[in-house]
Amino acid sequence: MTVRTGFCILLFLARAASGSDTILVSSGDCESGVHLIARGARLSDVLQRLSEALGFQLQLAGSSDSTVDVDMSRQAPELVAKLSPFDNLIVTQAQDPHCPGRHRIVKVWMLPKGNQVPLRAVVGAPVPRQLTEAERKQIREGEAMYRKAHGMPPGGDEDDATK
Repeated sequence: MTVRTGFCILLFLARAASGSDTILVSSGDCESGVHLIARGARLSDVLQRLSEALGFQLQLAGSSDSTVDVDMSRQAPELVAKLSPFDNLIVTQAQDPHCPGRHRIVKVWMLPKGNQVPLRAVVGAPVPRQLTEAERKQIREGEAMYRKAHGMPPGGDEDDATK
């Protein structure tokens, strides 16, 4: 027993020293939800592991993602929504037939982050400027994905966000 415990501790320390990421997902019952532990893991890897464990579709359209360090238990849609406030995620959900009154994740999209300005760099009120064609296109594509994910009809060619 002591040898086995020592061996497990040795393996844990070796893994920690190597700097490798850790992702552990455990699905609980309808009340407890999902428990996720992620240490030094890329968000895309965490989403992939959650997709495998919870059975939802995953669409990775973003080329860069954040490092995730969490230990939390929540219902699946809320857990994914809280993973990284700096990444652009869309989560679609549906009623969970196994847990009345609860929702399950159907699909998650991770979209590109885009050009973001750190909050500390903003001193005064933002200065209005014209959007570039690339920015307008990105807004239209994001809106189209959002509308499709939420079962909404497609929007027009021009709308207030792209003017």
